[in-house]
Amino acid sequence: MLKLGFWKGNCRPLKNNMNFLIVIAILSLILNVNCLDEATLLKLRKFVNCEDKGYKSSQGIYRDYWVLENYIMAGHGPLLCFANVTYTSHADYTYLDNVVPLLERWRSPLSLAIYAPGADFGPTLESILYLLQCHPGRHLVRELTSFHLYFNVEHLPQVVLSPKMALRKRANCHAPPPYVNVAKGNMYRSRTKLDYPVNLGRNIARRASLTHFVLASDIELYPSPRLVPAYLSFLSRHVIGRPGQQPTSPVVHALRIFEVMSNVSVPSTKTELQKLLKSGEALPFHMQICEVCHRGPKLEEWINATQASDDLNVFNVGHRSDSDNMWEPIFIGTVEDPPYDERLTWEGQRDKMTQAYAMCVLDYEFHILDNCFLVHKPGIKQPGKSIFPQTRRTNGLINKRISRELGIMYGFRAGCVI
Repeated sequence: MLKLGFWKGNCRPLKNNMNFLIVIAILSLILNVNCLDEATLLKLRKFVNCEDKGYKSSQGIYRDYWVLENYIMAGHGPLLCFANVTYTSHADYTYLDNVVPLLERWRSPLSLAIYAPGADFGPTLESILYLLQCHPGRHLVRELTSFHLYFNVEHLPQVVLSPKMALRKRANCHAPPPYVNVAKGNMYRSRTKLDYPVNLGRNIARRASLTHFVLASDIELYPSPRLVPAYLSFLSRHVIGRPGQQPTSPVVHALRIFEVMSNVSVPSTKTELQKLLKSGEALPFHMQICEVCHRGPKLEEWINATQASDDLNVFNVGHRSDSDNMWEPIFIGTVEDPPYDERLTWEGQRDKMTQAYAMCVLDYEFHILDNCFLVHKPGIKQPGKSIFPQTRRTNGLINKRISRELGIMYGFRAGCVI
């Protein structure tokens, strides 16, 4: 099996293999692949402690769910674990309009877990096939996206085709995409009053990553372009293989998050972002919904700092404690970071708080990067008027059980709260 890893210049593969050269040429033409220089790649190989994983479709029961891992596989095939970053995320089929806009900026592997219980399985598969066969950005989807499907054992679809048979189906490219203008109330999940198991999806996508480094994020958050090669070069220059400079605490690299008005294009550079912030067409993410969840330390200083170069550097270091003890940063980390608690659902809220608490107790440092960011799909979200009844159940679960379990698993640290 071929494993992709790139050298600067002519994009020579790590193995002198003609088939490998053909794969690289195709990817370079279709995806505008950014190549890493030889010194960076060799340093990553030497100092990143990971093992390459096999890449195949599999299925099995996990907890109370069927999980179809790599149900639809990406064209990139096996990957070198140290030479890329995977964007891991979750969705139901109504959010699949975000896949191509995200990939146009990310241009690296995407591991996407989709919740598809009962009759939602059919339109989920139809939506995936539309992306693969009909969308103008289908080449990006084919080459970069691994689709995983999961559903409750008590809410099985009527038919689950094998991956091979599913890919033989033809999408209706003359009809609108199946994932647009969907009445949420008509979805099987809504009609049967199923909660969305968001954290199970997050963990499925992250576990399936072929790379050591992951950006575990939400599908509606679009990264600034060329982030992956810039990040790997940053690691090589400033982080790995530097004697006497290794951190004593675990480190992840946090990204600032913003949102823009619905009629505004997503900015690609920090300079463009600053102009939109100045004009009021962009805002820091969810300031009107949960400011303490997303502000983090030195936000204003980050916004006002001039971009001195295109290279990535650490702007400041934050911790999830003291005045930032409710912070929910999104970050580039690894597959070894604490998992998300799968008992927590989207409707119950507080779904990322338990992971953030564990990272606080473990004394993680959040190194906030300077020249990269995430921007939500255009449209500034307003505070909701309704509160899901599941929040009371979640609060009770966290207060009575999960907090005690976390204390047993990770211990305690002053200033860390859920």
